Amino acid sequence: MAEEEEVKMEVEAVQSVYGDDCVIIESYPPYLHLHIKPRTADVSSQQFVEAAIGIRYPKEPPLVYLIDSKGLDEQRQTLLLSNIRDKACELPSCFMLVALCEEAVERLSAMNHPDGDCPLCLYPLVSEDDQAERLPFMKLMSCFHCFHSECIIRWWNWLQIENKNNAKNVSSATLHLRNGGDQQDRNGAVEESMGNCPVCRKVFHAKDFEHVLDLVGSHSSQLNAEKTEINVDEILLHSDLENMRQKF
Repeated sequence: MAEEEEVKMEVEAVQSVYGDDCVIIESYPPYLHLHIKPRTADVSSQQFVEAAIGIRYPKEPPLVYLIDSKGLDEQRQTLLLSNIRDKACELPSCFMLVALCEEAVERLSAMNHPDGDCPLCLYPLVSEDDQAERLPFMKLMSCFHCFHSECIIRWWNWLQIENKNNAKNVSSATLHLRNGGDQQDRNGAVEESMGNCPVCRKVFHAKDFEHVLDLVGSHSSQLNAEKTEINVDEILLHSDLENMRQKF
């Protein structure tokens, strides 16, 4: 009975630390799901990974397994679990639950960086030659897949063009029958603000994609400014040529 009380105290301690991120499936013997985030998770732009793990306790060692993850490939998933399990073998059999959860958070925090290549261009996400480049990559908020900024901008612009072309190919009469008059306009606006991740096809909304949209807008403005400069130069060049021609 004393052991059961001690275990319940451990579970209460985990709940007090992690709050809603800790879900108790069974009270005793404890079986819980824990949603873990890196230490920088308070700033969304600095979060590239997260995971949900299951823990059955007390066992020797406790059973720890991965339920879901974002931003972790298979290699890093395996490494995360092996590190947590190794720590479980080192800790004493009693009062280890909080320490085990903290170990999971620490290990995940150490992995909080994009890894591998851009799925669109297949070049490394972070260039070793130019670490000072600002915003070399960005992530989708829905699934944490990362892409080079320029790559995702081109993909997003292409997606908007495709959506507009597809909308033109659908007759307005069919749209009115399906969606009902003005409702179609609202639905159309919603559809245009959605997309699917090029890697996992998970749906994202524009409100979860603002950092990309802002960059797209600034990028477009930069391109327009560059085009304007080119047009002005062309006008000046043509004016000079015209004046020379008239003088001749």
